[in-house]
Amino acid sequence: MTYIRTKLIVHVLSISILSCGGGGGGNLSPPPEPELQSFSWQVVSPESQGLNSAKVQAAMNLAMEDGKFSQAAIIIKDGKIVAEEYKGIGAAEKTLILESGSAWTSSTVDLAFGSKDINSLVTSWSVAKSYTSIIFGIAQEKGYFTNGLETSAATYLTEWANDSRNTITLKNLLDMRSGLEPACYDSSSSSWTICNAVTIGSGGGLTSATNQLIGCINRNLAATGQAHNWYRNGSVNFENGYFVYQNCDTMVLGEIFYRAVGQDIKTFADTFLFSKLNITADWWRDNVSGGQANGNYLSYCCLDMTARDFAKVALLLVNNGIWQGEQVVPLSYVQAIKNITTTSVVTETFGGVQSYGLKFWSLYGASNCGTQSNKKCVPDNTVITPIGFDGQYMLMDFTNKLIMIRFGLYAPIEQVSSDKKMIEAFPNASNFIVTAPLAATGSNLNPVIRYFPAANFWYNLNN
Repeated sequence: MTYIRTKLIVHVLSISILSCGGGGGGNLSPPPEPELQSFSWQVVSPESQGLNSAKVQAAMNLAMEDGKFSQAAIIIKDGKIVAEEYKGIGAAEKTLILESGSAWTSSTVDLAFGSKDINSLVTSWSVAKSYTSIIFGIAQEKGYFTNGLETSAATYLTEWANDSRNTITLKNLLDMRSGLEPACYDSSSSSWTICNAVTIGSGGGLTSATNQLIGCINRNLAATGQAHNWYRNGSVNFENGYFVYQNCDTMVLGEIFYRAVGQDIKTFADTFLFSKLNITADWWRDNVSGGQANGNYLSYCCLDMTARDFAKVALLLVNNGIWQGEQVVPLSYVQAIKNITTTSVVTETFGGVQSYGLKFWSLYGASNCGTQSNKKCVPDNTVITPIGFDGQYMLMDFTNKLIMIRFGLYAPIEQVSSDKKMIEAFPNASNFIVTAPLAATGSNLNPVIRYFPAANFWYNLNN
């Protein structure tokens, strides 16, 4: 997400197999109604799952340290919680916010971030992109997108049907390889522009637009074989199919889904994903009247749930898409997500040490752990995760069935209404999502603490 100015849970089908012996034409009784089973997390000791308590605690200490701006951290092994902590804002964090040059006061900081617990909402930022991807996978299994993800997006987004954009596939959009120019909304001129080197930084700014969809549709293919300042600061020529992280590629997927399926992503997800896991989720929309649902769902961001509910989806994926015996996400789609470390390595940007595909990342290993200066925190292309602005993570080791969850401090600002429609009109007429540190504090905060050290979090547990 771009930098923001601010003021401020299981349905399971019990399958009854009726067998009848030879002969006879007797009537069979109707199958029983499916038995609804509840899910509850088991909280167990690390050692019971083969983990070391000291290492688990070291990881949690890092995550919840005052100054890391964490609200929730959970470690899950083989489907059981071995560690879980929540906190509101710490004294050092509060001081950093108040000294950062922002318009916060002590009372507004306390009101927004002062008390957080297991029932408090956290927000996804761009973790929602991965959920949009999962929803496409479920829809395909339900009989939509029958020609597969290599289908032209213009099949549904007819605005692209009669020009070169009809070569863009659904998979291109899911992989951030559309070849389209990145779009940003300039609030000062109330117009859509091509992002520059700064505004593309976290995917391009859309949040100040009343209609966040229209400018994402009305993009052109970028000229290839030449430099653009939004692509690696103009230092390398851009070629069609190169990876460019931009929010608009996911925003248009929400509209494509709506036109193809006849439901918005939130309604579909409530039926085929969230209700299966007994999750209550809020998904923010833009502020247009009409659209998909009196507003267009922000398929690139802004999904609110509890940290445990986000953890349920991680567990669903680690368990190959199965929840309480039901295949909720197709196994083939989960396998495709797991395979991004070989099929979607971003060689043109990350030199083969990081992957991005189907809206999921591999965790970058970094080289700042252990006593050796070149010790990797995480082996390259081993941990898969969604990633959201201000350090939202669902770290997944599919092989070892290990999950590490971290979400940052969050407060929904609902000055206009509680209907989760985004309005960026600070300071006094906004509906917005505010996380700490960066979104809450502006650009004056020390850059070292802007980003949660997910690789170090993983290293402390696993080394």
